[in-house]
Amino acid sequence: MASEIKSDKLSPSTGTSLTIGDASDTITIPTGATFTITDGLAVSGGGTGLTSFTAGDILYATGTTTLAKLAKGTAEQVLAMNSGATAPDWGSVDLTVLPTITAVKGGTGQTGFTAGDLLYANSTTTLAKLGVGSGSDTLKMNSGATAPEWVTVAAASSDFVKLATVSCTAAPTVVMDGHFSATYDKYYLYWQGIYPSAHSDYLRMRVNASGTAITASNYRTTQPTSANNGGTGEVGYKAQYDTDHFFLTNDASNTHGTLYTQGGWLMTVNDPLGTAAAKIFLGDSYVTINGGGTYNWRNLLGCTYNTAPAISGFTFYWSTGGNFAAQGDFILYGVK
Repeated sequence: MASEIKSDKLSPSTGTSLTIGDASDTITIPTGATFTITDGLAVSGGGTGLTSFTAGDILYATGTTTLAKLAKGTAEQVLAMNSGATAPDWGSVDLTVLPTITAVKGGTGQTGFTAGDLLYANSTTTLAKLGVGSGSDTLKMNSGATAPEWVTVAAASSDFVKLATVSCTAAPTVVMDGHFSATYDKYYLYWQGIYPSAHSDYLRMRVNASGTAITASNYRTTQPTSANNGGTGEVGYKAQYDTDHFFLTNDASNTHGTLYTQGGWLMTVNDPLGTAAAKIFLGDSYVTINGGGTYNWRNLLGCTYNTAPAISGFTFYWSTGGNFAAQGDFILYGVK
């Protein structure tokens, strides 16, 4: 049976050293009992040498046999070595001293950017930056297909291009001039919704040279005409030679009433700037007489100017000098 000794104090019989048990003995302190070391348990004995802590304290060695405690830092501080590299301390991160992080470490390898820069890989482990392009530039691969680059894209071109639109105003003439060039082989001149303000004029055209209408008697016009009158077909023909204008609507329609609307007209113009041959214009028009569609006229036009000036444009006017109604357009297209 184990021995039991009850005593308030054990002291060495001599000196200041007291040994409890032998090296092979097990000293047991029962659960629930309190074992108090008044002066603390030194590091050499497996303790900390400290008697108390504050929540958040961190222990660190100050020597081979001593520990110290570092109080907790403030919010968002990081633990680092002090300037003397002797102990840890809390401090804020100095972003200016961070190293440049390479792409293989998840960074960019770049130290700065300019607004608009684009990042692209120039190898399996490095990134490069492409500076911002100029206004309206387009991003494309370079000729070696190794990197993107900014380029200025040429404006889109077409073989059929609208060159000009001239809207009618309340004036006796409409002039379309200065739009012919060597860029195009032929032109289409189209009009729609044109009619005279007085509803009693018939459309005329003169060619321009250097911006001025030619009035010499070199104009020749032929005009086969078909008409529909409430289901009754009519066919007519008109021609005039060596006059000072082309007629674009048939004077013969006057026998059926006044011209109310111009439905539409298309004329081809070939080589207007050439001076080797007479000028030939072919047209096709559709008009309505008396406003309610009582007569519907389709006119096929063959127009020849019997000399060969370089033509710069056209002047349109009405047979009696009346004004255009302020509506409708003349539209010019170029064909390569």
